[in-house]
Amino acid sequence: CLVPLQYTHLNALEYKFGNAKKLDVPVRELAIIATEEGFYPEAFSIFAGEKVRFYLTTTSNTPSCLIIGEKELYLSATKGNVSEGVVFFEKAGNYKFYCPTHKIKGRLSVIKKPRTAEEVLDARSRKIASENKIKIWYPKEE
Repeated sequence: CLVPLQYTHLNALEYKFGNAKKLDVPVRELAIIATEEGFYPEAFSIFAGEKVRFYLTTTSNTPSCLIIGEKELYLSATKGNVSEGVVFFEKAGNYKFYCPTHKIKGRLSVIKKPRTAEEVLDARSRKIASENKIKIWYPKEE
């Protein structure tokens, strides 16, 4: 394809991929699909202290929803459209989400994030079982 000389000075659209943003709170984005059989994914995990942006859609012709009662989140979903909601999870625990329309449910596990480098190393360290000395109890001889 030949490009006329008069257009060689034009630039493409500005491309900003990879420009880092400094956020006060980590943000995780989760896409969920609601079907008549259930949510996909049905269960997932995040760290405590994260803000989660949910994207919800459905494959069914019947409208669906996603409700997290403890966080007062309600998202409605219709086929071909995506609804969006943001929730902050400050502490660890298990949260259930559901939709009464199709009687489907899912689970969100919020786990504690290690705060210090020592906690990370302690969680990763393993000891070899054969190196541990086992004390065996013997009955006393009288």
